[in-house]
Amino acid sequence: MMKLIHAPNDWLEKTVKPFNFDEHDAPSIEKEMVEIMDKERGIGLSANQVELDAQIFVIKPTDLKGYEDNKGFAIINPKITHVSQETIIGEEGCLSFPFLYIKVKRPYGLVVDCLDIAGKECTIELTGWNARIFGHEYDHLYGINFIDRVSKLRLEMARKKRSKYIKKYDQLHKRRVI
Repeated sequence: MMKLIHAPNDWLEKTVKPFNFDEHDAPSIEKEMVEIMDKERGIGLSANQVELDAQIFVIKPTDLKGYEDNKGFAIINPKITHVSQETIIGEEGCLSFPFLYIKVKRPYGLVVDCLDIAGKECTIELTGWNARIFGHEYDHLYGINFIDRVSKLRLEMARKKRSKYIKKYDQLHKRRVI
């Protein structure tokens, strides 16, 4: 049974092995990872985040041709074949780094070759938000976290903001017992 891990954890810095269909049951893994992602209210989840040594992640795209909105699916052994020159900066968070949000620069568009849960080869073109989700999860497979994509100063500012939020949240939700 898989469980979501949080930083710090060595799994989050590990490069995982290519997915092996003889060793792993892709449909079951997809189902379990989507359930965890949905339970945690995420839009992506990589193998590293559930301590699985295999190149697989799930994403929940929006407005992606050929895919149902808000239905997560697995991407297996992905290879990026084209990256747009255009980049965009956007705020990201990560289920393994709760309440930490940082603006990260990513390519606006990607073309990707991958396998689906049946082992069928697929080519997917992603733009905007979907390209950002893919890039974030793809990085995880190589032990790269979104905090690695920003300066130490930006990271420290985001951590201070998170600390203030958590402190305020804790104060608001304290209850007196009489």
